[in-house]
Amino acid sequence: MTWAVSLILFKQSEAVSPLAMNLFKNSVAGSLLFVTLLVGGGSWFAAHSAEDWVRIAISGVFGIAICDVLIFMALRRLGAGLLAVVDCCYAPVIVLFSLLVLGEQPGGWSFALGAVLVVGGVLLATTERLPKLEGDPPPRGHGRLAGVLMGVVGIVFMALGVVIVKPVLEGSGLVEITFLRLLAGLVVQFLWATLVPSQREALAVFRTRSVWNTLLPASVLGSYVAMLFWLGGFKWADASVASVLNQLSAVFTMVLAWVFLGERLSGRRTLGALAAVVGAALILGGGEAEPAPPPPSVPAAVVSATPVAR
Repeated sequence: MTWAVSLILFKQSEAVSPLAMNLFKNSVAGSLLFVTLLVGGGSWFAAHSAEDWVRIAISGVFGIAICDVLIFMALRRLGAGLLAVVDCCYAPVIVLFSLLVLGEQPGGWSFALGAVLVVGGVLLATTERLPKLEGDPPPRGHGRLAGVLMGVVGIVFMALGVVIVKPVLEGSGLVEITFLRLLAGLVVQFLWATLVPSQREALAVFRTRSVWNTLLPASVLGSYVAMLFWLGGFKWADASVASVLNQLSAVFTMVLAWVFLGERLSGRRTLGALAAVVGAALILGGGEAEPAPPPPSVPAAVVSATPVAR
């Protein structure tokens, strides 16, 4: 729910570029996580192996630096409601990576039916052509197809980041790992914005106070509160339970986008969102139907969750 609310606020902060939004939100969240570690007395640089540090760094670059920019680019082209439907692709993607990386065996009719429902629901919701009404905003970017592709690619990077850091997260402090992976992604983003001349204007977001009214609360909710909830569920809850509950963000976001952004909530979009959420639940249930023994020292379950950020 916190991610859904932050997504509405991010949509209202589009006076700045996706890279600028990502730099700002991660700087705010990183500062809050730093204070949390100070107040809570958590560990800063625990005795991780070299492999663990590589996993944390790669997870941060994939899940923070790359994924979030792609998600914000998709948000501009699709709107919050349709992006929430595309986000349901996370379930089949995470199950696929759990099969390839962790050796899990999704099986049974529920997995196949769930995949059909997710893909069908996304197509049903994102291919609807509505008549243009007076007052509708002009289309952004290069259209809906580009937005769907950016959203899916962003979800793929987010899923890779989660799978990679899972073994480290289970044996480490929640706030510590959340802070370290965010720091890795933030460093890469600042280097990109500083070294690439065409991207330097993104740094001006820290002086553009006109968007802080929406961007600041969006950053606190989306990159601090929601990320801790997401990784906390990933660390402590049963995989299937946490995954299905997180997938409900599609429903929350569509309703909030209708109420606060005026995005159209047609019957077709609603049906597509519900089909995608049900399909995600079936996929995750099917993923646990025939579990294979995981590789040594690697957890057997991967938690699905909503991004941006994830």
